[in-house]
Amino acid sequence: MGKEWLWWLGEFGLAAAVAVVAGFVTKDVPISILYGLFVGTVFFVLREHRRVASQLHKEVTEWEDKAINFPVTLSHRDDVDPYLKQLSRAYRDEALRLAKESTDGEVILRPRALPNIAMDLIKLARPGDRLFATNYGVMFDTPQGEAVRQVNFDQAEKGVEITRVFIESIAAKPEEKKHIREEMERQKDHLNIRFVKESRLPPEARRNILMMYDRYVAYATYVKLIGTGRGQLVDEIRINTRREELERGKELADTIIKLSEEYK
Repeated sequence: MGKEWLWWLGEFGLAAAVAVVAGFVTKDVPISILYGLFVGTVFFVLREHRRVASQLHKEVTEWEDKAINFPVTLSHRDDVDPYLKQLSRAYRDEALRLAKESTDGEVILRPRALPNIAMDLIKLARPGDRLFATNYGVMFDTPQGEAVRQVNFDQAEKGVEITRVFIESIAAKPEEKKHIREEMERQKDHLNIRFVKESRLPPEARRNILMMYDRYVAYATYVKLIGTGRGQLVDEIRINTRREELERGKELADTIIKLSEEYK
């Protein structure tokens, strides 16, 4: 309150000083008063605008700092999942990198695509853990897909139980159906491979799912691409650690397994 009164006193003093100077110059008291009020009003408006803008900038800067330091804040909380902490720090570092590169007039985008997140989650598994996943047969014919396949094989050799259900899309073309069967042949000696037609699944099961029982459940949806049975651009990835979501994921996995058939 004290600073506010000093600020108003300063504005009044400025207007009075202008009025006194105007009075000496014009030898006319009414004109000097009006002139002083006019100049004082102009200065008041300009200074008030500057003060408000400065306060707004300060608040925005504080929120930016909070957003950037949010992953650091998370690191001091024991109730936040370790992988989600790691993921938030990775996105924070990526944002800082982009901000730095933008000052040079060029940015390089390195989005964390589905294969990267899938490998991260699979690598978290330990011997004895159970993994459940569904796939439409896409991704495995890419370098990243080959890496995901190998991570699955490596984890299976270490004692992680992995069940993968391949889904044949309703709109799958003959070459896509052939591709799914070729991929199942590659994986059947390493993982528990199952197969199901999309038409048999409930709507909520028609997407890519990756679940580590009692720890994570992740859902990925794709953007439909023209000319293909199944799009390959990831639209959204959701990772859940909440107990109710894990229970719902288990129920969904059980439903899919019952509707699918083992592939030998």
